[in-house]
Parts: sequence; C-alpha cells; structure tokens
Amino acid sequence: MRSSVAVSFSAAAALMMATLVAQGQQPARVLSGPGPGDKHVVDSAGADRGRTVWAAECITCHGTQARGTDRGPNVTRSTVLLRDRYGSELGPFLKKGHMLQSGRPATSVTDAELQDLSHFLHQRLNAILAKGIGFFKPEGVLTGDAQAGAAFYNGEGKCATCHAVGASNLNGIGGRYTAVDLQQRFLFPPRTGRGGANPGAAVTVTVTSASGAAVSGVLVQMDDFDVTLRDAAGVIRTFHRTPALKVTKSDPLRAHQLLLDTISDKQMHDVVAYLASLK
Repeated sequence: MRSSVAVSFSAAAALMMATLVAQGQQPARVLSGPGPGDKHVVDSAGADRGRTVWAAECITCHGTQARGTDRGPNVTRSTVLLRDRYGSELGPFLKKGHMLQSGRPATSVTDAELQDLSHFLHQRLNAILAKGIGFFKPEGVLTGDAQAGAAFYNGEGKCATCHAVGASNLNGIGGRYTAVDLQQRFLFPPRTGRGGANPGAAVTVTVTSASGAAVSGVLVQMDDFDVTLRDAAGVIRTFHRTPALKVTKSDPLRAHQLLLDTISDKQMHDVVAYLASLK
C-alpha cells in the first residue's frame, strides 16, 4: 500500500518539475530533510477537487474547514497531515480501514483522490497559518464558554480525575496565568519547571524479573534491547530486555497527549475560558 502511494508521490513530483521547466521556471532544489525544500506545494485545482472528496466523505465528522466537530478531531492539527506530502501519509492511514461517511470502504479511494484530498487539507492548513501570522492577539484565546468548559473538564474530558477543582495547584490559576499560558499548559504541560525537572511529570518504569523482583525508577532510556532507569537512590541501572522481563511504563502526561487527538477547537477554548474563570 505504502509503495503505491510512494510511486504516485514520485510521479507527481516529476510532473511538477517538468511543468516548471516547460514554463521556463527553475525548479527548487530538493533538500534531504524537513525544511523549505520539503514543503507541500498546493495545487489549487487539485485542492478544489479535493474539496469535493472532502464534502462527500469527511465533512460530517471533521467539519467544513477540517478543524473538527463533536464527532471527529481537528485534522489540521494531526501529525498525519503535518508529515503528509501529496498523500504519502493520508493514503496508508485511510486505507487501514478508516470509516468514510458515504459508507464505501476507504480502500476504494484512488491515488488521484488522495492527492487531491492532500492538496485541500494542506490548503486549509496554510490558510490557518497565514491568518495567525501577524494578526494573533492573546485575548482572542478567550472565546469559549466557561460553563461548557466546566462540564467538559469534569465530564467527558476527565480532567478532574487528576486535577480536582479545589486542589492547591488550581486555586486561583486564572489569576496566575494569562489565557495563552493556560492554553499552553493545558494542552502541552511541561516536564520541567522553574527549578528544573518536575518530578510529578517524570516518566517512570518498573522492571520485574522472572523471579518476581521489581525495580522502579525514572525512565532514562528504553529501546528494543535495554531499559535504563534511575532509582530512588539516584543510581543508574540498565536491564537487558528478554521475554521473561516485564516492563511497565507510566507517563503522567499521557492523558494530555491522547486528548490532542480527540478534543475539538470549541472544547479547547471552553476549557481555557473555564480555567481563566478560576480566580
């Protein structure tokens, strides 16, 4: 599946370069890594065709501007789109079995439709970025409904599970931080604080051997071969991973990371408005 999309990507890139040469333009040098040379160049005609595909298959859940609804997440904030170039990531993602609103299988989406859809989504993303540059005003963050934010915080969002209102770290939080800071800390909580590392946000791991002996500590490094942790005494310990070694990882910020895939723009602004009201 991925190989067919990659071939389509290469063909599209070759066609684009040939068109530029035919028009007397010098194609830009392609860089080997992320950067200006790796930017998705939106084809307006393709984006128009992609809009038709979007309206037929995606708009109900993800909204007219791809910024999400109560039924589906904001696609413009998706890492799939950010990494996508001419359908290179959208194709494999959709063809894994993603549900389409028309009811037809996602595997039936053609490579041409994928490229057009990619052009449309990148056009939406570029429009959002262009609107934000030079025109952003911090007070514009406070556009939500504090009451709806409270309902989400204590209900569907499950924020109160770890951050109960009335806890010392929430008392007067709306008076200690600006709306922009509240939004940043809510969506992307830091692992470090003013004094250095934030112990409460550290990723921890417990390693249990076949004999049942368990060792816990702050995770330093983990791959397919070894696990390295720092125990309570500050000692760095490394364990070789085997089928008999049980490794349990705990990330206190995992809930925040998962929330990015499901929260809508409205819910985000509602929660920020609610936090800002906690003076």
